Amino acid sequence: MIDLKDFTPTEIIIYNYLIAHPSEILKLSIRQLAGTVHVSSASIIRCIKKMGYDSFYEFKFASKQQKLDLQTAQLATNYDTEIIDLSHEFFKRPLLQQYSRELTSFKKLISNTNNVLFFGIGTSGVLAQYGARQFSNFGVNSIYNIDPFYPLPKELHSNTNQIAIMLSVSGETPEVVDRAVSLKGENFHIISITNNNYCTLAKVSEINFAYNVKPEVIKDTLNITTQVPVLFILESLARNIGQR
Repeated sequence: MIDLKDFTPTEIIIYNYLIAHPSEILKLSIRQLAGTVHVSSASIIRCIKKMGYDSFYEFKFASKQQKLDLQTAQLATNYDTEIIDLSHEFFKRPLLQQYSRELTSFKKLISNTNNVLFFGIGTSGVLAQYGARQFSNFGVNSIYNIDPFYPLPKELHSNTNQIAIMLSVSGETPEVVDRAVSLKGENFHIISITNNNYCTLAKVSEINFAYNVKPEVIKDTLNITTQVPVLFILESLARNIGQR
């Protein structure tokens, strides 16, 4: 709070105008402001210095920053920013160190594979499709499956150098776990992407990428856990294909 007892009557007029018209001030030069308030430029400078600023430019810069801070605060009030917080929590980790061993193992597998099958149900099924497209972009024969009862193409049964990338948030969905076990019995290398590494799917996998974010379920059954980390992992795997 600024103490106005040392301000002259003219400076108080200037001060009141500056406080009452923050947006307009940003558009004015000091001469234009002086003409608008009907005071001298020197009076404005004296007033601004008593407010703690060295120049009119510094005052305008501070006013602009305060305006941006206010807008940010209003956005945070009007919109749920939890997804930003969750993503920030994930990306601030040392991810290259966290997944270094898994990425090394993945590179060894992908260097000898002929086919990659992506499998998931629900939201994970959508991401399975995305993952297959990304791998195809980098030259790997990739398909996706979102139906646990859909028979696999014959060529997949006759090839031993193939990978199945299984996506599941909980890693406990029976249909996904059963399909992973079945594919493992058909000599698929199982790679899983789950929210934790102690789930059943992770345990039956050769390689597991766990992203460990806050799980969220609404209406008792709808899993809305953020999938931003899954997109990161899928794209990281796809881009590592180019380095094999």
